[in-house]
Amino acid sequence: MRVELARTIAAVALVLVLGGAPGCSGGMPGGKLYPIRGEVVSITAARNEIVMQHEPIAGFMQGMTMPFPVAKRDLLEGIEPGDRVEGVLLVEGARYALVSLAEIAKGTPVAAESDS
Repeated sequence: MRVELARTIAAVALVLVLGGAPGCSGGMPGGKLYPIRGEVVSITAARNEIVMQHEPIAGFMQGMTMPFPVAKRDLLEGIEPGDRVEGVLLVEGARYALVSLAEIAKGTPVAAESDS
C-alpha cells in the first residue's frame, strides 16, 4: 500500500507541475503535498467534506479530528464512517484539500446516540 501511496503522490505532483490542481486558478504554486492517514468520523457528500480523526501529519500538524474538503466527490465513493483511510493532502497557505483518498481497512462506525 505504501508503494501505491508514493505513486499517488508522484502523480499528483506531476499534475500540479504540468497543469495545476483542478478548480484552482493557475495551479497552486507553493502548494505542498502531505501523506495523511486516519479514521473516517463522518462524510458530508453534499459539501465534498470528510471529517477524519487523523494521525500526526509529519512536518505539518499534530493528530486531531477535523473536517477536510475533498477535491473530487468521487474520492468519497466506497468510503464510510469507521473506515481507516490514507491519502494525500494538498496545502497552499490557509487552503487545503484531500486530492487522493483510499480505504485501507473497513471499520465499524461508532453507533450514533438515539434521541429517545
